[in-house]
Amino acid sequence: MLPDFATTAQQTYPTQATHFNELLSNGQLSHLYLFVGSSQSTRLAFSRYLAWQVVGATDRNALRINENEHPDVHLVAPKEEGATLKVAQVRDLTPEFVTTTLESPKKVFILDAVETMTASAANSLLKFIEEPAGPQLILLLTNNLQDVLPTIQSRAQIVHLNPEISLVDTNDIDDSWQKNTQMLLFKWFELMMQRKIEAFAYVQTTLISQITTDLQQKMFMKWLRELARDMVVYSATADENLRFPSLIGFYKTLAKHYHVRQLVHAAEAIFADDKLRKINISLQARLEKMALEVTIALGE
Repeated sequence: MLPDFATTAQQTYPTQATHFNELLSNGQLSHLYLFVGSSQSTRLAFSRYLAWQVVGATDRNALRINENEHPDVHLVAPKEEGATLKVAQVRDLTPEFVTTTLESPKKVFILDAVETMTASAANSLLKFIEEPAGPQLILLLTNNLQDVLPTIQSRAQIVHLNPEISLVDTNDIDDSWQKNTQMLLFKWFELMMQRKIEAFAYVQTTLISQITTDLQQKMFMKWLRELARDMVVYSATADENLRFPSLIGFYKTLAKHYHVRQLVHAAEAIFADDKLRKINISLQARLEKMALEVTIALGE
């Protein structure tokens, strides 16, 4: 079973979770990121999730990261709400910054609320950022980019963590509708992933008449994102961690026909729907565009 921080990260930031997993698998992860997110709990969850992927996504590592006991993962935050991140807290990390890992490919440092960091604390941190002792990943977290010192901003890759989905209460949706709609979704997903022209007509002839309320639409899109996630991560996680494990045979078939890069890009085309939803484009237009973008991604 996935740890809570991993579930939160994958549900709240599915696109970023997929993107960073791809960077990690391709050896393209930078050593310094500045994560900007309004929710402290979800940005911490995402950072722990990334740290878990770096040091090894095992149950034992998840437990140690969750309890701040992993020897290669270090989390620092203000000691109480409204307090600042002090220079002494950064200097306390000196032995960890200047030594190599104990059991992992990289050391991971997570510093929350860096917008509260004093100039002296920032200067201490910059010394370690500019001269890392070994393989390191430094994750700086903030809820307000404008308050982060320019010397920090200029050295980090800035990533805005914007929640991509809202959790939906399935108790408010009829069970028979859920079962029927999932079957229709699976069929449409199969048509898309096979790059069949029928995927476009299926939107108008079948899906639109089935999805008639905002709540149903949210549920449908949530399932679709979970399908895309399963398709990308199924080989790297246990079956019980998948949302739709009954489709693992289909995921394996896709893996034989496409490169992982193509599947990741197809998943990103699905996750990109959230931007279209925010500018008030109809569901039919969004799904048809998605089918086109997935077809293009799989043909690259």
